[in-house]
Amino acid sequence: MTGPEWDRALAEVAREAEVHAPLLQSWGYGEVQAEEGWTPQRLDLRSTGGALAGVLLAGRGRTRWAYVPRGPVPATPAALRALADWASGEGLARLRVEPEAPEAFRSSLVAAGFRPAPTFHPAHTLILRLGPEPAMLAGFKPKTRYNVRLAEKRGVSVQIEDDPGELERQGAGTAARQQIALLARDGYERRLRQLPESHIYVARHQGTALAAILVSRFAGRAYYLFGGSTGERRELMPTYAVQWAAIRDAAGAGCVDYDFWGIPPGPDRTHPWHGLWQFKTGFGGDLVAYAGAWDLVLNPAAQRLLEARERARRALRKVARLRTNR
Repeated sequence: MTGPEWDRALAEVAREAEVHAPLLQSWGYGEVQAEEGWTPQRLDLRSTGGALAGVLLAGRGRTRWAYVPRGPVPATPAALRALADWASGEGLARLRVEPEAPEAFRSSLVAAGFRPAPTFHPAHTLILRLGPEPAMLAGFKPKTRYNVRLAEKRGVSVQIEDDPGELERQGAGTAARQQIALLARDGYERRLRQLPESHIYVARHQGTALAAILVSRFAGRAYYLFGGSTGERRELMPTYAVQWAAIRDAAGAGCVDYDFWGIPPGPDRTHPWHGLWQFKTGFGGDLVAYAGAWDLVLNPAAQRLLEARERARRALRKVARLRTNR
């Protein structure tokens, strides 16, 4: 299939199953990952499992393995069986799925022989239903609504600039404060180029950039994927202004909802993402918990080798972060 054909087929199977077609199963997302070292493969499993699956392949030889981000679509026991048959026929060491399915789907994964695995993407998110601006504002918490209006009153403006360099600069500020790793400029550039309907919004005051976010739209849903702020002039509430601009644009473009892409499981003050919880939940929306990531081990010896390599890579990354933060 071509890219447009795949995305149309994905939307069709999702509509028939009354589920959402995820951005991470889009053709463009596979192209981003192809530039970052994965080998994408799009599987049409409709004749055997009633589903489509955008698969990412990694490794070589006996340690070759596959990952299905937010898939298969739809996530059903039949789709899992079809995927497992394909993976076995390919001689893979393991198959990892991270379906856009509710927590209750875990029982189907266990029944199919899968076991819990580390997640690549957030298992919890917040999804805001879009509509007329007054209705959306009315659904915000009072402090968030106040901060949105305060930013407007104090002259914060937001424009689409599509500047990966500015997003990298703003993200560096957030990464330093929260001690997290974000993408470099080329990573943002790839997503801006390959993901469908993607834009970088920048909030400015008197010409100075104060915050920036990257938002993509696919199949009627907008996704807030990355963002950052230098922390300068925080009293002007630029992070609220930039989110509100993206939300309004998504509604105006006909999107049904807006995915804030990752929150903690709950309002735990000890959680390192508690600040994200406070900020994002202020916009209202529905809390969503997915089933998480799961592995089907097809070659136990190769899986042990893979796990050893992954532990070593995590240890090296930890050492690198410690050196950077000294």
